[in-house]
Amino acid sequence: MRLILSILMVAAILLITAGCTQVSPPAGAPGDSSNPPDLSVGAGRDIIAAYFYLYPDPNDDTYPLVMSAKEDIPWKEVNRIYIGFATVHDGVLTDLPAGSSADDKARRAETQARIRNIVALIRQNNPGAEIFITSNFDEETMDPQYLLAAQDPQKFADSVVDYLKTYDLDGYDMDWESRNIDNYAPQLTSLLSACHDRFAAEGNSSRGRPYRLTHTVWPGIESPETIAGLADSVDQLNLMTYGPGDTYDLASYASAYHDAGFPYEKMIGGVESESGYGESGGHDTQTSVTAKCAYVKKNNLAGLFEWRMDNDMRPDNGPPTYQVTGWMNGCLASE
Repeated sequence: MRLILSILMVAAILLITAGCTQVSPPAGAPGDSSNPPDLSVGAGRDIIAAYFYLYPDPNDDTYPLVMSAKEDIPWKEVNRIYIGFATVHDGVLTDLPAGSSADDKARRAETQARIRNIVALIRQNNPGAEIFITSNFDEETMDPQYLLAAQDPQKFADSVVDYLKTYDLDGYDMDWESRNIDNYAPQLTSLLSACHDRFAAEGNSSRGRPYRLTHTVWPGIESPETIAGLADSVDQLNLMTYGPGDTYDLASYASAYHDAGFPYEKMIGGVESESGYGESGGHDTQTSVTAKCAYVKKNNLAGLFEWRMDNDMRPDNGPPTYQVTGWMNGCLASE
């Protein structure tokens, strides 16, 4: 009798255990959209990055349109977002616009609210993604500001760290585009080197990650020699190799920079997701994105980025369709 009771008790335990145990599918299993693969850069994946423009500009303000369908933003298809833009003023990194008029103050408050909103959305929908702030450019107004900041690189680097902490960001991208950039190579290098060293001294962020530093490069303007001089000053370079044509050809410029001494593994190729980009030949196509992706994999580049996610293939100025984002993800997220 005791033997029978023991058998029955064991059987009951096994039934209960079986009823409570669920076998979860592996992360990123095909068809499992609720459990996507870990694309985070820290997991050793290719960088799939996108710029997101949110500055309240009366001539280009897609933000309200994008936010009207924010549930459609494919945050999980990228692992790095570049927010545009902050600015450089009086030697420090600060919010746009930097003026003191009533209109400037109102737009600056709106910029700050938008940054916080985007950061919150990304953290909620893709906690593993990196979020960078990008500083803006303009030869007439911004070249003097960058040159002023270069007079005290440490002050500038300290302001960058303060800015990242204020918004809970992971990195900083300097988009100093100027036709005179080769003449400013010493100042460019000093600013980026100061930030690089300051980030290393700071250690990890509150999220347990090291702060990252990138510089966005206008191909054909910055010489290979200027680029090579940044090899020890940045984590990656964003190459604005936009469009399907040969004006900003990824292979040509990446190989030239590599031959000058900048490593392939620190380069991120660029794709264009908005039409009408002039001489570059318009937006990238699925064919050109696939070709750039193949080049990235063959030469061990860090990944690809797009300009810009919030304006990704908008037919008839309607909401973005995020086609280019999907193409990048499709070729880089796969093993």
